[in-house]
Amino acid sequence: MKALKFNRVWDVQIQDVEPLRCVEPDDVVVDIAVCGVCGTDVGIITGSYPVAIPGTTLGHETTGVIAEIGKSVTRFNVGDRVVINPTYSCGHCRMCQTGSPNHCEKKLGTEAGVSYDGAFAEQYLAKESSLIKLDDHVSMEEASLTEPLSCTLTGVDKLGITHTNIRAAVAGAGPMGMLYIWALHARGVKAFMVEKNENRVQFAKENLPPECELYTDFDEALAQRYGDKLALIDLCVDTTGQLTEYIFEHLAPGGKLLNVALKDKYANLDILKIADKSLSVIGSIDSLNNSFERAYTMIRDGVIPAGRLVSQIFDFNDYLQAFLTVGCDIACKSQKPLFTPNCKVLIRISDLK
Repeated sequence: MKALKFNRVWDVQIQDVEPLRCVEPDDVVVDIAVCGVCGTDVGIITGSYPVAIPGTTLGHETTGVIAEIGKSVTRFNVGDRVVINPTYSCGHCRMCQTGSPNHCEKKLGTEAGVSYDGAFAEQYLAKESSLIKLDDHVSMEEASLTEPLSCTLTGVDKLGITHTNIRAAVAGAGPMGMLYIWALHARGVKAFMVEKNENRVQFAKENLPPECELYTDFDEALAQRYGDKLALIDLCVDTTGQLTEYIFEHLAPGGKLLNVALKDKYANLDILKIADKSLSVIGSIDSLNNSFERAYTMIRDGVIPAGRLVSQIFDFNDYLQAFLTVGCDIACKSQKPLFTPNCKVLIRISDLK
């Protein structure tokens, strides 16, 4: 079978590998339909997120059809359409036992697309417990957003939202920004969005939730919405990793800043203000507290319009163009400005529906 292998920084190629087989009783082999391009994949390829083990197959936002099941598998049959939760947890280590299985101490060797072979491949070896059967009306493409949405719900949970009449913002109109503004909308919070890239702006304008406005500058947003560019806000999700200091200075008492960007960047924060204003600076990653199952339910029920957020789909052999579309030029070993409106980019591995 074919798999997209990470060999080293900027060295990513489709290679021929051995087909997969069930080994453990609860193993399930899934023929892959589509897999989403994630910022994590880009960070691995460019070297800005140096976590992947060379030789690992990339990809973790995926759906497919079951091809083989282990002898103890009872909840699924060959031919079932499924979405795959790639976040492993052992359930026994200290982090799992203290409520943080997304930081399981056994992650090394188990993290799909990082230290365990991922889903930019014709097949993926999963566990029965990591699968959800797709409802007939849910497409492979829509369901592939379950994993990034589950990460979004983890972050929204951490915000502990108790009021809906708050001033809220999302920085960045990429896939995670769009998922966050829709997830906040589902909680009754009408956030505004800030995005400078004209291609992101063009896509976001047509796909924001009702009554959510888009601005190209934070000062402009505050001035137009609240009459003063020095106005304070209660909550901001920063998906860019570039605005920590700016947002921190604009937090109202009790305000919360959620950072979900995997960026190698430092910020200077006033410790006195954190205590004196009861401010919260929060980080979030991966699925937690049943967020994967909740994410699928929201996609299934149309609460999150996952299909609208898929902007391009490329065939497996066109993976270079898929990554270029999100600014990762593998052929030239460089990052490039976006050249077309886009949000979530998928790679179609097969014609499975």
